Amino acid sequence: MPSSYPVANFLVQMQAKLVPSYLVRLSNGRQTLAMVFGKLTFPAFLSVCIAACIVFSLSAKAGQFDQTTLYLNYLPHRLTETSGQQYDRLLEELIGDDDRAVFRQAVPLARGKALFLPNPDACLFPTNILALRIDQNAYKLLVSETVDIVSLRLYTARSSTSFASVTDFDPRRVGFISGSGAIQSLPNSDQFVAIPSEKQLIAMLELGRLDAFLGHHPDTALALDHLGKPDALHVSPITIKNLRFPVTFICHDTAVGRTFISEINKRIAAVHKSGRLRDILGPHADLPELKTAENTEDMTR
Repeated sequence: MPSSYPVANFLVQMQAKLVPSYLVRLSNGRQTLAMVFGKLTFPAFLSVCIAACIVFSLSAKAGQFDQTTLYLNYLPHRLTETSGQQYDRLLEELIGDDDRAVFRQAVPLARGKALFLPNPDACLFPTNILALRIDQNAYKLLVSETVDIVSLRLYTARSSTSFASVTDFDPRRVGFISGSGAIQSLPNSDQFVAIPSEKQLIAMLELGRLDAFLGHHPDTALALDHLGKPDALHVSPITIKNLRFPVTFICHDTAVGRTFISEINKRIAAVHKSGRLRDILGPHADLPELKTAENTEDMTR
Protein backbone atom coordinates (compact mmCIF):
# COMPACT_ATOMS: atom_id res chain seq x y z
CA MET A 1 0.00 0.00 0.00
CA PRO A 2 1.48 3.38 -0.97
CA SER A 3 3.02 5.42 1.80
CA SER A 4 0.87 8.38 0.76
CA TYR A 5 -2.01 6.73 2.65
CA PRO A 6 -0.43 6.43 6.11
CA VAL A 7 -3.68 5.98 8.05
CA ALA A 8 -5.05 3.31 5.73
CA ASN A 9 -1.69 1.56 5.67
CA PHE A 10 -1.62 1.44 9.45
CA LEU A 11 -5.19 0.09 9.68
CA VAL A 12 -4.41 -2.70 7.25
CA GLN A 13 -1.44 -3.72 9.40
CA MET A 14 -3.58 -3.66 12.56
CA GLN A 15 -6.72 -5.34 11.23
CA ALA A 16 -5.50 -8.93 11.63
CA LYS A 17 -5.26 -8.47 15.40
CA LEU A 18 -8.16 -6.15 16.06
CA VAL A 19 -10.71 -6.71 13.30
CA PRO A 20 -12.07 -10.25 12.80
CA SER A 21 -13.76 -9.52 9.49
CA TYR A 22 -12.61 -7.03 6.89
CA LEU A 23 -12.58 -6.36 3.22
CA VAL A 24 -9.96 -4.59 1.16
CA ARG A 25 -10.81 -3.89 -2.46
CA LEU A 26 -8.56 -2.68 -5.23
CA SER A 27 -10.26 -1.11 -8.25
CA ASN A 28 -8.70 0.47 -11.36
CA GLY A 29 -5.42 1.06 -9.54
CA ARG A 30 -7.18 3.20 -6.93
CA GLN A 31 -7.07 2.09 -3.36
CA THR A 32 -10.19 1.95 -1.25
CA LEU A 33 -10.53 0.56 2.23
CA ALA A 34 -13.72 -0.98 3.60
CA MET A 35 -13.75 -2.50 7.06
CA VAL A 36 -16.48 -4.39 8.83
CA PHE A 37 -15.77 -3.96 12.54
CA GLY A 38 -17.62 -7.08 13.76
CA LYS A 39 -16.64 -7.70 17.38
CA LEU A 40 -14.30 -4.70 17.68
CA THR A 41 -14.93 -3.06 21.07
CA PHE A 42 -15.00 0.71 21.60
CA PRO A 43 -11.68 0.80 23.54
CA ALA A 44 -9.99 -1.17 20.76
CA PHE A 45 -11.52 1.11 18.14
CA LEU A 46 -10.33 4.18 20.07
CA SER A 47 -6.81 2.74 20.30
CA VAL A 48 -6.74 2.21 16.54
CA CYS A 49 -7.85 5.80 15.93
CA ILE A 50 -5.25 7.28 18.30
CA ALA A 51 -2.44 5.19 16.83
CA ALA A 52 -3.54 6.10 13.31
CA CYS A 53 -3.46 9.81 14.18
CA ILE A 54 0.09 9.44 15.52
CA VAL A 55 1.20 7.73 12.32
CA PHE A 56 -0.45 10.45 10.24
CA SER A 57 1.21 13.20 12.29
CA LEU A 58 4.66 11.66 11.95
CA SER A 59 4.17 11.20 8.23
CA ALA A 60 3.07 14.84 7.81
CA LYS A 61 6.34 16.02 9.40
CA ALA A 62 8.47 14.18 6.85
CA GLY A 63 10.78 16.52 4.94
CA GLN A 64 10.62 19.28 7.56
CA PHE A 65 13.02 20.24 10.35
CA ASP A 66 14.76 17.89 12.77
CA GLN A 67 15.13 18.93 16.42
CA THR A 68 17.27 22.07 16.13
CA THR A 69 18.35 24.91 18.41
CA LEU A 70 18.21 28.19 16.51
CA TYR A 71 20.20 30.94 18.22
CA LEU A 72 18.97 34.37 17.19
CA ASN A 73 21.16 37.46 17.32
CA TYR A 74 19.11 40.06 19.19
CA LEU A 75 18.70 43.22 17.11
CA PRO A 76 16.46 45.82 18.80
CA HIS A 77 14.97 47.11 15.54
CA ARG A 78 14.83 43.85 13.61
CA LEU A 79 14.71 40.80 15.91
CA THR A 80 13.60 40.57 19.54
CA GLU A 81 11.23 37.53 19.63
CA THR A 82 8.80 39.67 21.66
CA SER A 83 7.85 42.81 19.73
CA GLY A 84 7.00 41.72 16.19
CA GLN A 85 9.97 43.34 14.46
CA GLN A 86 10.90 42.53 10.85
CA TYR A 87 12.90 39.35 11.43
CA ASP A 88 10.39 38.25 14.09
CA ARG A 89 7.64 38.30 11.46
CA LEU A 90 9.89 36.62 8.91
CA LEU A 91 10.69 33.78 11.32
CA GLU A 92 6.98 33.24 11.91
CA GLU A 93 6.55 33.01 8.15
CA LEU A 94 9.47 30.60 7.71
CA ILE A 95 9.34 28.49 10.89
CA GLY A 96 6.18 29.36 12.80
CA ASP A 97 4.47 26.00 12.20
CA ASP A 98 7.55 24.07 13.33
CA ASP A 99 8.09 25.55 16.80
CA ARG A 100 8.15 22.09 18.37
CA ALA A 101 11.08 21.04 16.20
CA VAL A 102 12.99 24.34 16.20
CA PHE A 103 13.80 25.79 19.62
CA ARG A 104 14.40 29.51 19.13
CA GLN A 105 16.49 31.53 21.59
CA ALA A 106 17.26 35.24 21.19
CA VAL A 107 20.67 36.16 22.61
CA PRO A 108 22.90 39.27 22.62
CA LEU A 109 24.90 39.74 19.44
CA ALA A 110 28.18 39.07 21.24
CA ARG A 111 26.85 35.75 22.66
CA GLY A 112 25.30 34.17 19.58
CA LYS A 113 28.55 32.96 18.05
CA ALA A 114 29.85 31.58 21.37
CA LEU A 115 26.68 29.55 21.93
CA PHE A 116 26.39 28.33 18.35
CA LEU A 117 29.91 27.09 17.57
CA PRO A 118 30.17 24.24 20.15
CA ASN A 119 26.63 22.92 19.51
CA PRO A 120 26.54 20.61 16.44
CA ASP A 121 22.72 20.59 16.37
CA ALA A 122 22.45 24.39 16.42
CA CYS A 123 21.98 27.05 13.77
CA LEU A 124 22.45 30.84 13.93
CA PHE A 125 20.49 33.75 12.43
CA PRO A 126 20.84 36.50 11.30
CA THR A 127 24.53 36.26 10.54
CA ASN A 128 27.20 36.19 7.87
CA ILE A 129 30.00 33.67 7.44
CA LEU A 130 32.67 36.38 6.97
CA ALA A 131 31.51 38.44 9.94
CA LEU A 132 31.84 35.35 12.15
CA ARG A 133 35.60 35.45 11.48
CA ILE A 134 36.24 31.71 11.85
CA ASP A 135 38.24 31.29 8.65
CA GLN A 136 39.92 27.99 9.53
CA ASN A 137 36.62 26.30 10.44
CA ALA A 138 34.30 27.88 7.88
CA TYR A 139 34.34 24.71 5.74
CA LYS A 140 32.52 22.88 8.56
CA LEU A 141 29.52 25.19 8.29
CA LEU A 142 26.55 25.38 5.94
CA VAL A 143 25.14 28.67 4.70
CA SER A 144 21.57 29.24 3.55
CA GLU A 145 20.30 31.34 0.68
CA THR A 146 20.59 35.08 1.31
CA VAL A 147 17.68 36.69 3.16
CA ASP A 148 18.80 40.30 2.70
CA ILE A 149 22.02 42.30 2.59
CA VAL A 150 23.44 44.46 5.38
CA SER A 151 26.00 47.16 4.61
CA LEU A 152 28.30 49.15 6.88
CA ARG A 153 27.96 52.93 6.65
CA LEU A 154 29.53 55.93 8.35
CA TYR A 155 27.13 58.28 10.14
CA THR A 156 28.09 61.86 11.01
CA ALA A 157 26.24 64.98 12.17
CA ARG A 158 23.89 66.50 9.61
CA SER A 159 26.03 69.66 9.54
CA SER A 160 28.76 67.72 7.72
CA THR A 161 27.24 67.46 4.26
CA SER A 162 30.37 66.35 2.40
CA PHE A 163 31.57 62.79 1.96
CA ALA A 164 33.39 61.52 5.05
CA SER A 165 35.81 58.67 5.57
CA VAL A 166 36.39 56.80 8.81
CA THR A 167 40.06 57.79 8.59
CA ASP A 168 39.03 61.47 8.90
CA PHE A 169 38.29 60.98 12.61
CA ASP A 170 40.12 60.12 15.79
CA PRO A 171 39.32 56.37 16.10
CA ARG A 172 38.72 56.86 19.83
CA ARG A 173 35.72 59.03 18.92
CA VAL A 174 34.22 56.62 16.41
CA GLY A 175 31.49 54.33 17.72
CA PHE A 176 30.13 51.01 16.53
CA ILE A 177 27.57 48.41 17.61
CA SER A 178 28.94 46.10 20.29
CA GLY A 179 29.45 42.59 18.94
CA SER A 180 29.65 43.62 15.28
CA GLY A 181 32.09 41.57 13.24
CA ALA A 182 31.85 43.93 10.29
CA ILE A 183 34.36 46.54 11.49
CA GLN A 184 37.36 44.28 12.04
CA SER A 185 38.99 44.95 8.67
CA LEU A 186 38.92 48.74 9.06
CA PRO A 187 42.07 50.60 10.17
CA ASN A 188 42.37 51.23 13.93
CA SER A 189 39.19 49.26 14.60
CA ASP A 190 40.61 48.13 17.94
CA GLN A 191 40.28 51.75 19.14
CA PHE A 192 36.64 52.23 18.14
CA VAL A 193 34.09 52.62 20.94
CA ALA A 194 31.62 49.74 21.36
CA ILE A 195 28.07 50.92 22.11
CA PRO A 196 25.12 48.58 22.86
CA SER A 197 22.46 50.01 20.53
CA GLU A 198 21.79 52.20 17.51
CA LYS A 199 19.68 54.59 19.59
CA GLN A 200 22.59 55.17 21.96
CA LEU A 201 24.96 55.73 19.05
CA ILE A 202 22.60 58.31 17.56
CA ALA A 203 22.20 60.09 20.91
CA MET A 204 25.96 60.17 21.57
CA LEU A 205 26.60 61.62 18.12
CA GLU A 206 23.93 64.30 18.60
CA LEU A 207 25.38 65.19 22.03
CA GLY A 208 28.89 65.51 20.60
CA ARG A 209 30.28 62.59 22.58
CA LEU A 210 31.18 60.88 19.30
CA ASP A 211 32.35 62.42 16.03
CA ALA A 212 31.03 59.56 13.92
CA PHE A 213 29.81 56.01 14.18
CA LEU A 214 29.76 52.92 12.00
CA GLY A 215 26.23 51.63 11.67
CA HIS A 216 24.62 48.71 9.93
CA HIS A 217 22.07 49.50 7.25
CA PRO A 218 19.10 49.00 7.41
CA ASP A 219 19.26 48.74 11.22
CA THR A 220 20.35 52.36 11.71
CA ALA A 221 17.77 53.63 9.22
CA LEU A 222 15.07 51.77 11.17
CA ALA A 223 16.32 53.25 14.45
CA LEU A 224 16.15 56.76 12.98
CA ASP A 225 12.61 56.05 11.73
CA HIS A 226 11.56 54.84 15.19
CA LEU A 227 12.96 58.04 16.72
CA GLY A 228 11.09 60.14 14.18
CA LYS A 229 14.39 61.44 12.76
CA PRO A 230 14.76 59.81 9.35
CA ASP A 231 17.03 62.58 7.98
CA ALA A 232 18.83 63.60 11.17
CA LEU A 233 22.29 62.28 10.19
CA HIS A 234 24.59 62.43 7.21
CA VAL A 235 25.45 59.04 5.72
CA SER A 236 28.60 58.08 3.81
CA PRO A 237 29.19 54.64 2.31
CA ILE A 238 32.33 52.79 3.37
CA THR A 239 34.56 52.75 0.29
CA ILE A 240 37.71 51.22 1.78
CA LYS A 241 36.23 47.78 1.20
CA ASN A 242 32.92 46.56 -0.15
CA LEU A 243 31.46 45.95 3.28
CA ARG A 244 28.19 44.37 2.21
CA PHE A 245 27.21 41.23 4.07
CA PRO A 246 24.59 38.72 2.88
CA VAL A 247 22.39 37.83 5.87
CA THR A 248 21.86 34.08 6.15
CA PHE A 249 21.12 31.17 8.43
CA ILE A 250 24.27 29.20 9.29
CA CYS A 251 24.32 25.61 10.57
CA HIS A 252 26.94 22.96 11.28
CA ASP A 253 27.58 20.42 8.52
CA THR A 254 25.68 17.63 10.31
CA ALA A 255 22.54 15.68 9.44
CA VAL A 256 20.48 18.15 11.48
CA GLY A 257 22.14 21.13 9.82
CA ARG A 258 21.76 19.75 6.30
CA THR A 259 18.06 19.10 6.84
CA PHE A 260 17.52 22.59 8.25
CA ILE A 261 19.37 24.39 5.44
CA SER A 262 17.66 22.35 2.73
CA GLU A 263 14.20 23.13 4.11
CA ILE A 264 14.83 26.79 4.98
CA ASN A 265 16.20 27.45 1.47
CA LYS A 266 12.90 26.32 -0.05
CA ARG A 267 10.97 28.60 2.27
CA ILE A 268 13.24 31.62 1.69
CA ALA A 269 12.83 31.18 -2.07
CA ALA A 270 9.04 30.95 -1.72
CA VAL A 271 8.63 34.16 0.34
CA HIS A 272 11.02 36.02 -1.95
CA LYS A 273 9.22 34.94 -5.11
CA SER A 274 5.79 35.76 -3.66
CA GLY A 275 6.82 39.29 -2.62
CA ARG A 276 6.26 38.55 1.06
CA LEU A 277 9.97 39.10 1.80
CA ARG A 278 9.76 42.72 0.63
CA ASP A 279 6.46 43.22 2.46
CA ILE A 280 7.98 42.01 5.73
CA LEU A 281 11.44 43.61 5.53
CA GLY A 282 10.22 46.96 4.23
CA PRO A 283 11.60 49.66 1.92
CA HIS A 284 15.02 50.01 3.58
CA ALA A 285 15.93 46.35 2.99
CA ASP A 286 18.50 45.51 0.32
CA LEU A 287 17.26 42.22 -1.15
CA PRO A 288 19.30 39.82 -3.29
CA GLU A 289 18.44 39.36 -6.94
CA LEU A 290 15.47 37.04 -7.28
CA LYS A 291 16.65 33.76 -8.74
CA THR A 292 14.82 32.64 -11.86
CA ALA A 293 15.23 29.67 -14.15
CA GLU A 294 16.86 32.01 -16.69
CA ASN A 295 19.56 33.50 -14.45
CA THR A 296 20.16 30.13 -12.81
CA GLU A 297 20.93 28.74 -16.26
CA ASP A 298 23.30 31.65 -16.96
CA MET A 299 25.23 30.85 -13.78
CA THR A 300 25.82 27.26 -14.92
CA ARG A 301 27.18 28.09 -18.38
